[in-house]
Amino acid sequence: MQSNVDRLSPALQLKTAPVLATGQLRQIYQDPLDPRMLVKVLRADAIERRWGGRARWYKRLPRALHYGGFVRELKEYISTRARQPECDAPIARVVGIVDTDLGLGLVSEKVIAPDGGLAPTLASLYERERGFSASIDRELARFLDGLLACNVIVGDMHAWNIVFGSDTRGSERFLLVDGFGEKHLIPITSMSRRFNAHNTRKLYRRMREQVSRIVPLPPMR
Repeated sequence: MQSNVDRLSPALQLKTAPVLATGQLRQIYQDPLDPRMLVKVLRADAIERRWGGRARWYKRLPRALHYGGFVRELKEYISTRARQPECDAPIARVVGIVDTDLGLGLVSEKVIAPDGGLAPTLASLYERERGFSASIDRELARFLDGLLACNVIVGDMHAWNIVFGSDTRGSERFLLVDGFGEKHLIPITSMSRRFNAHNTRKLYRRMREQVSRIVPLPPMR
């Protein structure tokens, strides 16, 4: 395994690397310097669509522009560790920022399945189990309890950014891999733990309703 000093060399070359996953805004690559890590970069078409010349004026106001999501997630991970270092928050472990040939990349620890591959999403488990099975419900309840206990601020929660797997912190569990951090212009979720808990429960209920509505279940055999 290469030393972290290698990160001081020119930008990571990702353009020719395989894409592990694609979302509405980001693409995820294997970190070429460390098999335990992933590098998330913003899609060029998403940047142009949301923050480009035809984007609404207020989208260009934040100082970090299209990297605002990176800032939120890095800040929230640091905040949970600073305020409750004993609390093992069920969010992906954010490692830092790196330059790549596709722009800035957010480096986070890979959440893996027992076979060493990427951990499955809640959406794929829901489809495989034909709904919310007893085991999924049990693990989701544990996941929600962890978010509330660690006072994690959740900005976005859906069945595709929750995965079930393990990292270096312990055994398998549901983890939120992105979408955490304060998104409100007035940071009320940061100021009030009670309001944050209310907001997290609301997002959780919405997530469950959404997956039940839009994830197709395979026909009975």
